Amino acid sequence: MTDCSFLFKSKAKVSIVIPAYNEEERILPLLQSLGSIQTPVEDIELIIVDDGSSDRTGELCRREIENRFPRGELITLDNNSGKGNALRVGVAAVSSSTVITMDADMATDLSAMGPAIHGLKKHHIVVGSRSIEGSQTEGISRMRRCITIGFSFFLRALTRHKILDTQCGFKAYRSPVAKVLFGSSTVKGFSQDAEILDLAYRHNFSILEIPVHWRSVPGSKVNIVRDSLTSFFEFVWYRLNASRRQSVTGVTLRRSKGQSLILESEVIDFFPPESIFVQCRSVVDILMPGIDRAEIQKTAEAFHQKYPDHEISICRRTFSELSSIKN
Repeated sequence: MTDCSFLFKSKAKVSIVIPAYNEEERILPLLQSLGSIQTPVEDIELIIVDDGSSDRTGELCRREIENRFPRGELITLDNNSGKGNALRVGVAAVSSSTVITMDADMATDLSAMGPAIHGLKKHHIVVGSRSIEGSQTEGISRMRRCITIGFSFFLRALTRHKILDTQCGFKAYRSPVAKVLFGSSTVKGFSQDAEILDLAYRHNFSILEIPVHWRSVPGSKVNIVRDSLTSFFEFVWYRLNASRRQSVTGVTLRRSKGQSLILESEVIDFFPPESIFVQCRSVVDILMPGIDRAEIQKTAEAFHQKYPDHEISICRRTFSELSSIKN
């Protein structure tokens, strides 16, 4: 697929996805800081996923989005189902070329955004790290440090990747890569970070680890012992059930002889937001990670009814094929 390129619905330069659960005391400083970074707010697609909060998190986020972020969106989940699921929902809604995920407490300094975006020019994923040379940490307890190091060591032994800090909440992705990885993930809790990186490593997506300035913020929802044990068992269960072969199903759209392909915007608007659009000359592949084949078939039939002059068929693309597309 070397002659192909991705199409994106949004003109925003970066999408920022933030999962939030009962964060009314901590999220406003992050949103205010995002509104004052060098990247203009018009170029930021801000997606906050309120993971079933019982406090004023949703209300505060909605107000800030309306006042500060013209491309912002608040997604409200009815029930608290875990950080992993909230990220999966948020990434599916992304419509720009670049995704940054971060925690609501702004534990990672936003100065990491520039190096992360720059790193995506050569790599599929950039991981913020508290464990490599050049990183700075403040207020991390000895127990948390030991457990974090131990969990990362266990993951490296089990997966053979070389990422020193899988659990830092700050990460950046090329958005098609994020969509296929999160759409293929199954973990709902904190070990999803490790699952995503393992999926990426096993399918040859390139990963860059960059140093960050991280500080412990009061009010954390993480119980370091309980959540580490839960993450351990989640990840073991994922590995026992993981398949080495990964692909994404979707549809191929091609113009009939003598017909012009419909407008790019019409194609993008017709298909669900989690879709990945790949333009290959006169053919467009619309891949739909996380959507089952029966639903894809229904979508294909609906498209053909609306645009009968266009040929549409079910297709499948491997992760490796997607990793070869440059933009």
